[in-house]
Amino acid sequence: MSSETEWRTVRRVRTHEQVLTQIQEKILDGRLRVGDRLPSERDLVEALGVSRNSVREALRVLESMGIVDAHVGSGRDAGSTVAGRSTDALGNLLRLHMALSQFRLGDLVDVRIELERLAVTRAAAEAGTDDLAQLHALTRAMAEPGMDHERFHELDAEFHIRLARASRNALAADLMQALRDAVKSEMIAAFGRVRDWDATVATLTSEHRAILAAVEAGQGEKAAALVTRHIRGFYESAGTGED
Repeated sequence: MSSETEWRTVRRVRTHEQVLTQIQEKILDGRLRVGDRLPSERDLVEALGVSRNSVREALRVLESMGIVDAHVGSGRDAGSTVAGRSTDALGNLLRLHMALSQFRLGDLVDVRIELERLAVTRAAAEAGTDDLAQLHALTRAMAEPGMDHERFHELDAEFHIRLARASRNALAADLMQALRDAVKSEMIAAFGRVRDWDATVATLTSEHRAILAAVEAGQGEKAAALVTRHIRGFYESAGTGED
């Protein structure tokens, strides 16, 4: 556990922002890493000279951001742990930012395409046996009869995210997950506008298989071209494309 002295680096202000600043700075400079335990609630109160309510508010904020797993209270087992699950919070933040900034859907599609082109190109060189097995399992699941819109969206999203993870670029995978989370409702709504759902499922699944085949064969440029056509084609067919 860090000594009390290490937590006295900012002016004493009785607000939760001081606690946030302390923890964020220690993460940014590498003194706190995923899995590390924070001082207990009582220790933070004493070290920072803030109220218990301020500590609890700061921990709630950090927990909502996926930065810590908070355990309020006092005693030997109290305190919080630095987490590594900020992707959900990033998706929520991106969804709110998109709503407030009113980005054009076309802008989002362009960004997604560039991310996916990077992912499949790298995956063609980096994907391992387990990656490919998981991707094949997802395409088989997509072909099951009676697939509803939400279930297909889950499988579709997982397929693209796993492709990104197979690229061994963790940031690309997290950004992909955040983008997919941010537009989940819009994607399900787009599926609902499709006139011939069964035919669309068959087409999208076939396209997924073609992308996967190119990745498996190590053909990065072909996979990038296929994923570009796949994404643009869906948005156009669902009537969500923009100039």
